[in-house]
Amino acid sequence: MQRDFAGVSFDSVATIEPERNERGQVLAFMPQNRYAKAATTPLNPHGQGPFTRFSLGSGDHRAGVYIVTLNSHPVYVGKCADFARRWGPMGYGSISPKNCYVGGQSTNCKVNNKVYLHASAGDQLNVWFRPLDDPGPLERKLVLALRPSWNAQIPG
Repeated sequence: MQRDFAGVSFDSVATIEPERNERGQVLAFMPQNRYAKAATTPLNPHGQGPFTRFSLGSGDHRAGVYIVTLNSHPVYVGKCADFARRWGPMGYGSISPKNCYVGGQSTNCKVNNKVYLHASAGDQLNVWFRPLDDPGPLERKLVLALRPSWNAQIPG
């Protein structure tokens, strides 16, 4: 399935389906206490959690631009050098203890926490992708055109 965003066509990748317990509740994870330097390193601005775990099941290792929609509305635009890595267990899909702290991947924490909060509320989150060798210009164009609420700043 395809969808246009600001006149650009994207392919549907998947609905984000976080891990759930037997009652269907989204599982919450707090990996911060497993970080060896937790006593001497402050949390990053998005490191408090809670976080969830999910896998998009995509083996797509191409560079490109992705869009997250929340109940069909675009809320986040990003670029990546490797889609599967960005959305897999080393990226948004599972938060490592180090990423919760200054020097870690604050954006991974921000996106994962928002997935946790919205999935817990019963919202539908989908990911869309457009492969591109040089994703920067399209990412910037889409952030300017769509003004997605999860993007904190306009990319340079």
